[in-house]
Amino acid sequence: MKYKVVIADDEPLILKNLQGIIDWKSLDCEIVAAVKNGRELLEKLQRYSVDLLLTDISMPEMSGVEVLKEIYNWPSPPLSILLSGYDEFSYAREGLKYNALDYFLKPIDYDELENCINKALLTIKERKEHFYEQKKQWVYDQVTSGLEVPMRETRHSYAAIMILHPDSSEGYDLGSLRTYLSGWEWEHFLYPWGEKNFLAVLQFDEEEDAERKVTEFAENGVEVVEDSVWAIGSVVKGMNSCKKSADEAKDLLALASFTDEKVITKELVERIYTPKASVSESVNQAITYIKNHFHEDLSIEQVAEHVGISVSYFSQLFKQKEGITFLEYIRKERVKHACTFLRNSNLETYRIAEKVGYTDQRYFSQVFKKTMSMTPSQYRKQNQKN
Repeated sequence: MKYKVVIADDEPLILKNLQGIIDWKSLDCEIVAAVKNGRELLEKLQRYSVDLLLTDISMPEMSGVEVLKEIYNWPSPPLSILLSGYDEFSYAREGLKYNALDYFLKPIDYDELENCINKALLTIKERKEHFYEQKKQWVYDQVTSGLEVPMRETRHSYAAIMILHPDSSEGYDLGSLRTYLSGWEWEHFLYPWGEKNFLAVLQFDEEEDAERKVTEFAENGVEVVEDSVWAIGSVVKGMNSCKKSADEAKDLLALASFTDEKVITKELVERIYTPKASVSESVNQAITYIKNHFHEDLSIEQVAEHVGISVSYFSQLFKQKEGITFLEYIRKERVKHACTFLRNSNLETYRIAEKVGYTDQRYFSQVFKKTMSMTPSQYRKQNQKN
């Protein structure tokens, strides 16, 4: 668990020492901002989910205590350590009322400060674990019933992902999925969702490039979690909008059987699943293409690409409109033209087979007999013009 730290002091040397003397890396901490005035400090706290704050009391624009008062009623304010001069003791004492853990007089004893930071991190860990479980339940209630979260939470953005794993079953080992999700930069929540599905809700501290980040995360995820499909809902603002993203993700996952894509987004659906023409026009275009190319090594992928829709979707549309499968239609079209050659020419059977798209005469004869209930020779004998 990495802890996010913000440091604030208007004295450049102290600000530098606080960043360099404390071994933050060994404490599993990351300094996300170091600022020199109270107003900038408040802006950083509004932007990031900060765990620990080290702040001077006397700073330009806003004092450290004024900042603590401002954030005191936030859902999860950072635990704070105050730094003060000898003449600011009364202010430091006031700061203890606003979620400050301790205060240190300048000049700072950095060994004592590091001991205090260690104690603070233990407290933060306990708070985070408790608050995480609370948030996880709130998110679950939101996405299942639309219940509003009992706190004002609009700082974060969220995106829901429905994850399908065809091989999963009761008792399925979620190890690879949990391990991968633990690498997410911010908080996430994972829920079993039926026999083969899982719902992951990702939290963002920043909205910038959120759509790109979650898409890249899913694209990497399908490589780690074998045979999985990830359907991504829209990025939404605030925990009370999670249901909207989850509903979108569920709807998108329902389209998984229509494509070979492993990451399904709204943009993908708009680009691939929406035909360039109506259903009827698309199938008509396909039939025209088949009639012009039946004598070639024609595949369903080639025809689907020609009309601009996915293979799975095209296959369903074609059968729905024509009443037979794509392969059955190709076979009938080829046999129909073979019949024309047999009635109106003296071409040998193997030549006719080649002209209608078959390289193997024996296979052509089998297909012909299955379709016409007679061999090519019998058909020619009965139907050839004198």
